[in-house]
Amino acid sequence: MIALEVARTDMHYVSASLLHAPPELVAAEIALVQYGAMAAYESQLYFARTLGRNLEADWAPDTAKAARMSGKFFADNKRNLDGVVSHFDELLKANHGAFFPADRAMQFDVLRDDLSVITVDGRPYTSLISAHYLTGLGPAHTASFDEVGPAIRSLSVGIGNIAGALLQNSGIAMHAHAPMPSVEFWDATSTDALPRLFGGGLSPSLAAALLTVQSIAATAERGTARTVCQWCEAGARKHRFVALFQSLTAVTILRDARPEVFSEDMIALLAEPETEWLLAQSKLRNALIHLGMQDIASKIKPGETLDHVVATYTDLHADEVAVRVSDHLSRFVTILTKWMLTPPVDGNSFMAALHRPPAD
Repeated sequence: MIALEVARTDMHYVSASLLHAPPELVAAEIALVQYGAMAAYESQLYFARTLGRNLEADWAPDTAKAARMSGKFFADNKRNLDGVVSHFDELLKANHGAFFPADRAMQFDVLRDDLSVITVDGRPYTSLISAHYLTGLGPAHTASFDEVGPAIRSLSVGIGNIAGALLQNSGIAMHAHAPMPSVEFWDATSTDALPRLFGGGLSPSLAAALLTVQSIAATAERGTARTVCQWCEAGARKHRFVALFQSLTAVTILRDARPEVFSEDMIALLAEPETEWLLAQSKLRNALIHLGMQDIASKIKPGETLDHVVATYTDLHADEVAVRVSDHLSRFVTILTKWMLTPPVDGNSFMAALHRPPAD
């Protein structure tokens, strides 16, 4: 019953945030779409395994699995750090080739851009290359404009189908989404903009990967603004915890491999006891994502809720855990964004590489 509660909470939180939203909002919230894909994918697996009930998604399974796994970043055992960076490199090349085809009229290259960036409150929120990665697209999809739209549509329809199956007759009332702050769209050329990130100390493909980590963390931080009801609040709490755990894990793995490129502020944050405490909550993370709580089943009484699960894993009240996660996530996003926007020595900033898209 608690697993069902968590699954329904996730699907309501995502659906209420995106259903009937304007296209620019959905484009900005692509990391939230990824979170919805992860939750829907894990719900489908869990209820098929435990109850033998098939929640029909009608999506491309390979794309759905890739979207679900994308949030793990460098903790993906099948790809790890080098594999993820290589994947971003392939996505960048395929995306660049789609906008700068070999048979193009090269004299018009000055008018072409292959990187779209969305900002919220003046700071980057997501990007086109992040959208490709988070929605499970491979280089073959990314290289063709005709492939991208249908692939993302299939993923979105699958999330909606799982949400419909779980929320039908649930008694959870649907409502309008919370207002999104105004988003701004910018264009750039990836070969110009990406080398300006993180003080110029990272390869463009690694910079694109960390840009995507920042997108996931910043999107989760905004979860507080999506809390229209108690179900949204519960969904936002889980979202913030999962995103923070996975983002901290990714950055820690990179620190251990490339400590020489890190900002002092980020190194200090990763060394804090609060970071160590959060990363020690792997059992809670696994329970919330995979919905399996067999290791604490004997400690949970009939009628107890997700709050009791959180308390059992952490020995803390669920509200205290939520506050600690929210506070640390805000600090993490602030420090990561500051490092991300640090320009190269004697160089121009990432923001200076962005310009308004041409008017339609």
